[in-house]
Amino acid sequence: MKKIFTLAASALMASAAWAGVITLDLNANVNPATIEYGDNGVWTECYNDVDYAWLEFGDANGMFYLSHLLERESWGGYYWDGFTPAIGGDQTDYGQSGSSDGWIVNYGGCMAGGGCVINADGTVTADPAQPYLVGFYSWFYPDPSNQVMFMDKDGNSAFTPVGVYVCNHPWPYYGCAHGDGFSEGFAEGDYFELVAHGVDAEGNETTASINLIEYANGQLNALNDWTFFDLSGLGEVESVYFTLNSTDQGPYGMNTAAYFCMDKFQVKVAGTTALESLDADKQVTGVKYVNMAGMVSDKPFSGMNVVVTSYTDGTTSTVKVIK
Repeated sequence: MKKIFTLAASALMASAAWAGVITLDLNANVNPATIEYGDNGVWTECYNDVDYAWLEFGDANGMFYLSHLLERESWGGYYWDGFTPAIGGDQTDYGQSGSSDGWIVNYGGCMAGGGCVINADGTVTADPAQPYLVGFYSWFYPDPSNQVMFMDKDGNSAFTPVGVYVCNHPWPYYGCAHGDGFSEGFAEGDYFELVAHGVDAEGNETTASINLIEYANGQLNALNDWTFFDLSGLGEVESVYFTLNSTDQGPYGMNTAAYFCMDKFQVKVAGTTALESLDADKQVTGVKYVNMAGMVSDKPFSGMNVVVTSYTDGTTSTVKVIK
């Protein structure tokens, strides 16, 4: 069974301050210049197959590039891949027994309930009024469909990924919970995995992975809240792309719906090489693990944990993880 998260290190990573970190802001859109959302919460130009091979977000500090329909072919408005902005955080189950038809239009949901908000005390909440990204992973075309690139203010394309907040999309979550027109409900040992691939200037790859859903110890565990995915181990790269993998496979590949949600992608610009120490007046004083029964321990429990990190200034940060 794969670990969903590396506990203590990742809890500190999500709350510590990095030198030179820039965070993707989906309200700072450059291309398209304006983003409108339909009744289903999805960007209305999602199926535009002419203008938007790449989406651009950023400001004077740097620019994020997110792939969207790289081959510029929507097949008459019936296909898209990569990332699309969405809003609203719809958590509705549109599946029916033996059918996935209800998901075809209603693909803008997010199990967290809205865009990721990082609060001043390090806690993370969801806001339905804030946008997030829905990623659809496709192996239909040769280029990786879910790519992220970054260029800093000086035109440098090399960067070090710090991490990104991820959560489940409703379609794969409900499909893994009870099945749909394609997938089977999960059983012991099954998992649905998100893999990040870092690609450097020479084309070499490094990877990091996190299980979005897994069935372990007789229960379904799922990342349905915004959860920090540590990408620092990818090292300095020129792009990151994401793939999905599931134990539910059929003759044509993965049966689990190939969607996930993402927000607040964080990068460290070229020239900054180490985790900056926390301010002297805000040092870590302890890390505790709380399981779903409310038990507290200095060591992680098997299954779902809430990691509570305490600081010398009296504040705490929390991250939900699964071991």
